[in-house]
Amino acid sequence: MTKRYIPVKNHKGIRKEANNGKFQVRKKIKGKTYTETFHRVSDAMKWRDSFHPDFSKSISNQIVEDKSSRPFLHEETLNGKDVRFTFKEVWEMYCVQYLPSIQPRSAVEVVKRGRVFFLPILDIKVSKITSEVIDKLVVVSVENHLKSHNRKKSIRMSFDLELKTLKAVLNWYRENYDAMFIVPVVKRHYIAGRIKQKSLKKKRKMSIAQTMSFFDCIDELFWKDFAKFHFYMAGRVQEPAGMQWENIDFKKSLLVVSDVAIWGESKKFTYLKEVPKNGHERIVHLNEEMLDILERRKSFSKECPSHCRMGTKEALDFVFHIDGEPLGYRQIQHRYNKALRKADLYPEFKSTHILRKAMANIVRQSMGLDAAQAVGGWRTRDIVDKVYTDNMPAELNRSAVNNVQKILMEYEKEN
Repeated sequence: MTKRYIPVKNHKGIRKEANNGKFQVRKKIKGKTYTETFHRVSDAMKWRDSFHPDFSKSISNQIVEDKSSRPFLHEETLNGKDVRFTFKEVWEMYCVQYLPSIQPRSAVEVVKRGRVFFLPILDIKVSKITSEVIDKLVVVSVENHLKSHNRKKSIRMSFDLELKTLKAVLNWYRENYDAMFIVPVVKRHYIAGRIKQKSLKKKRKMSIAQTMSFFDCIDELFWKDFAKFHFYMAGRVQEPAGMQWENIDFKKSLLVVSDVAIWGESKKFTYLKEVPKNGHERIVHLNEEMLDILERRKSFSKECPSHCRMGTKEALDFVFHIDGEPLGYRQIQHRYNKALRKADLYPEFKSTHILRKAMANIVRQSMGLDAAQAVGGWRTRDIVDKVYTDNMPAELNRSAVNNVQKILMEYEKEN
């Protein structure tokens, strides 16, 4: 006997109807089961992740229009003066008018955040979006997340980024369309959107011995060269991955860090961004080992005609590439994690950001916080101190304390 419904693998709560190919999704909220049917599994997933009875299409307007339950919401208390637009219309205008002015990868992330988070308020007039509406939006988002994820195992810490995006959209609307509009995203929403408390405990950084062990466990010379160059740059992994030959000055032994690789959702190279994350290019000194690596890479120099600069359309010339093709993030991550496992450092240390932290930490212990800040190109000391390095006595600190001890001992002897 043929089953009427076939569970869809890796999609909890979704099953396929055998007779018509449609996807039925079920969701249980407060003991009550809700169901809906869709032609595409992607639509079923969106409904599962965003639906809540308090924000169904038939109820969304009641949130701001039901005067019996919300007597303080009437025409005289609208948020702003412009009553033309729904949030959906403002969101579409924001995507068309503003997002093209920012980096493509950043625009993709903005759209990705809003895709599900904004669903419940799309049909609400912007003039009726108040802090109370945002209260309900946050509660529903947290409830939906916890229905489909275990709190302890969930990677998500909060809805801070989604709320910041919402605030940015509403700020843009206020600046361009309604100066009387008050952006209703406030501090209590960030607190309510917290999934779990962020650990205040600092993550450990690799020591010199651990870093050397990691390098020794990288099998292929290409990946060892890449990892060492990444380490000495004390940069984000996008920097060595996007490095171009034109940015290297062999006479002065300098590298200008300006080009960075940008990876898409598939973690494959999409384009070369011509400015680092903080918006400032920096200069890195090339030591002897870095120069040796570059000499080895010279024989493999090969332009990549399939990828060009966005502005000049010139073919890219990567220092690190595989047969002319730029590196993908998963390729790098796989090699790093493989070496970390071999060195028995995984899972305490994993992925790619470990080398930026290791270099900064080693520099701080031997030369101090200022040197650590300089080597990584951070704009402020605070993040270097609190995130990237351990608060251990630097060499200057040790020397100062020991010298003062000697002075006191000599004083005691003389007196």
